[in-house]
Amino acid sequence: MKSIVNIMTPSIKNLKYLLALKQHLHFSKAAEACFVSQSTLSTGINKLEESLDAKLVERTNKSVLFTRLGREIAKKAEDVIFTMQDLVKITQSDFFNSSIKIGVIPTISAYLLPNFLFKLKQKYPKLSPIIIEGTSENIMERVEKMQLDFAIFAFPFEESEMIVRQSIFTDELLLVKYKGYQYKNTDDSSLLLLEQGHCLRKHILSNIQIHKNHISEFSFLNLETLVAMIDMEFGVSFLPKMAIDNGILGKYPNLIVDKNQKRIFRSIGIIYHKNNPNQDNILTLSSFLKPHP
Repeated sequence: MKSIVNIMTPSIKNLKYLLALKQHLHFSKAAEACFVSQSTLSTGINKLEESLDAKLVERTNKSVLFTRLGREIAKKAEDVIFTMQDLVKITQSDFFNSSIKIGVIPTISAYLLPNFLFKLKQKYPKLSPIIIEGTSENIMERVEKMQLDFAIFAFPFEESEMIVRQSIFTDELLLVKYKGYQYKNTDDSSLLLLEQGHCLRKHILSNIQIHKNHISEFSFLNLETLVAMIDMEFGVSFLPKMAIDNGILGKYPNLIVDKNQKRIFRSIGIIYHKNNPNQDNILTLSSFLKPHP
């Protein structure tokens, strides 16, 4: 039986290295995610194993395997990191005089952030927001891990039990096509969508009845490229009204909104971790997302 006296307390830094390795199962990728060299991360894992007097990871030339004990320690490490993050936030004398990380998805960022950040600056000049953009899946994962204070998001989306959502307003999705383009809603591969991982793709597909052959094989990372493809008559797509109101069709005079299509909507709001100690302050900030009357 191991003596508790011989087991040293592991460092928070090395626990973070372990969680990164658990996520990526690759030393180089885990080191990159932690912004350290591979040797630094490897040394940290070794020190963690020494401090716990336990084998946590099996290393081979081709893969990284966690031992049973390693998986248990990684799970406990998540709880420890969350608790430490809570302690840091709680001890901050003023939430509105601190730096916070806000996630946002691409189909929202360009259209809401300018006005949102302007309002925050006016009301809370000492607040320092750090904006991180990513796909819906990526942002959701970061909120789950409390790597973000909260995120500006669109619903519906598959949410975990660790996430709290707050809807703020609705945004209509409008069918945009080239003038004269005949959209038949059949299996002609004419529906252009963003790539997998973007919630806008799911919002569109969950609101209209189509055959899988109707979806184009093209997929895009951003709305701007998708709009350009519509203008080249490669197909049609549903675009957020907020994007249209902000001039995304401005360079394309031949693109029109088909008002005869079924009206569909998405909900815009925020998500945050259920254990976030600053929930009330986050909800206060979320009120600034409301569009102009």
